[in-house]
Amino acid sequence: MHIRRGLLGWGVFLILAGAIPLAVRAGYISNDDLSRYWSLWPLILIGIGVGLILSRTSFDFVGGLIVAATVGVMVGGLLSAGVSGFGGASCGSTAATTAFPARDGTFGSTGDVEVRLDCGDLTVGVGQGSGWHLEGSDTHGTGPTLESDASTLDVRSRHEGGPSWLGFGDHDTWRLTLPAAPRLSLDVQVNAGRGTIGLGGATLGEVGLQLNAGSATLDLGSVAAISTIDLQLNAGSLGVTLPNLSLTGSIQANAGSVKVCVPPDAGLRLHTGESIIASYDYAGHGLVQDGSTWTTPGFDSAPVKIDLETKANAGSFTLDPEGGCG
Repeated sequence: MHIRRGLLGWGVFLILAGAIPLAVRAGYISNDDLSRYWSLWPLILIGIGVGLILSRTSFDFVGGLIVAATVGVMVGGLLSAGVSGFGGASCGSTAATTAFPARDGTFGSTGDVEVRLDCGDLTVGVGQGSGWHLEGSDTHGTGPTLESDASTLDVRSRHEGGPSWLGFGDHDTWRLTLPAAPRLSLDVQVNAGRGTIGLGGATLGEVGLQLNAGSATLDLGSVAAISTIDLQLNAGSLGVTLPNLSLTGSIQANAGSVKVCVPPDAGLRLHTGESIIASYDYAGHGLVQDGSTWTTPGFDSAPVKIDLETKANAGSFTLDPEGGCG
């Protein structure tokens, strides 16, 4: 048998990236073990060095194998547990932040809310009435860029477009309270940060969330109304609690893990992707598979129907985990 060295590294990488999520699900690897996998990154430098030393020998492939194995282990750990804790900790310190002046406003009968946080921590909650409130802190105590009127609220980091969300900028902390009375559409983007979004009591139209390199929880469990969700995770971890209300939408994971908690009596129709490095645990929850669709028996007659595209290009979906989705 002849092994093509040019493909050997790819083989090792793919085997480890796929084997680790399987080992986690089988209980052979704990979450504590996964949290230490990112500390293996110096082995990448070692592998590069070994490759240079052996570059003119018959063992020149060894360095590449070390790099491929290390990256495979790190990616496998990422697919299993996401990078919770990475985003907020990697983009600046909260040690020298100053509170910025609080901002307030009021919506009419409807409101469109857009929030973009580049590096930091975002907490969103719901209060009574029709008014919104924003408070928090940042390095200079100046607060985010904010535009609002009777029907819109747009909140953005002042360093938007700079390198901060990649992990080299200031750390912002925002606490946003939205009103329960008007019907709201919400679009949130968190880059290199943490989000805790609890919308209980709110009357919602579309809810959008894009999370890039970080962790977040989205609690929709007790919303008054909602029409659709559009959630995208790019490297990280996301926990979603769905309401006992019929809704449609999509959740997409690119290199990360998604936990989804659903009402016990809701009918589910979950459509999955076909990536070979994605995993779903729907079979253990009584759902019936038909191609790439998993459905609760009796879905058509269920009083509450949740119809979602749950697609992992490189990641995992876990339904109703024991520890919840918070």
